[in-house]
Amino acid sequence: MRVIGGTSRGRRLAGPRGLDVRPTADHVKEALFNILADRMAGARFLDLFAGTGNIGIEALSREARQATFVESSPAVSRLLRTNLQRCGFERHADVRVMPVSRFLKHWREPAYDIVFLDPPYQTQEAEKVLPSLGRDAIIRPNGVVVVEHFHKSPLDDRIGHLALVKTYRYGDTCLSVYRSVREETPV
Repeated sequence: MRVIGGTSRGRRLAGPRGLDVRPTADHVKEALFNILADRMAGARFLDLFAGTGNIGIEALSREARQATFVESSPAVSRLLRTNLQRCGFERHADVRVMPVSRFLKHWREPAYDIVFLDPPYQTQEAEKVLPSLGRDAIIRPNGVVVVEHFHKSPLDDRIGHLALVKTYRYGDTCLSVYRSVREETPV
């Protein structure tokens, strides 16, 4: 596992032994960041089910301003922190060691430009999390949510204020891109 683009390109990332964490394959990661290229510079990035931080670190390497990582496993979160240190991104990162549902329930920060979620494939976590994202103001107007999921687990076209833009397929993996169509409330 390595950073494939940006300022930390080529930097190796620590990964766990065993199959508890399934890192995003390099070709899928490259496709993801090609899709997000025009949105990355200066973005606030939220990496849900972050694992070792592979995706959020790639976002920071490609000029995201800040990334929040949410990972429930303390052991995997330690690897995530090691990877942030290896790349020199500790000052631009916020690591939350908690379940995604708890993070979303207690979220009180500025909205994110990009939300990425890659829940375990054999669970229904995406279907549980997307309604919260589609209902709350956690995503800026015109922000995007990208879900990495198994191709045999299609997602709804509309979830709250999230509208499916396109689903890209890479072997057994799909990236479903949603755009927030919520209007910003004038102050």
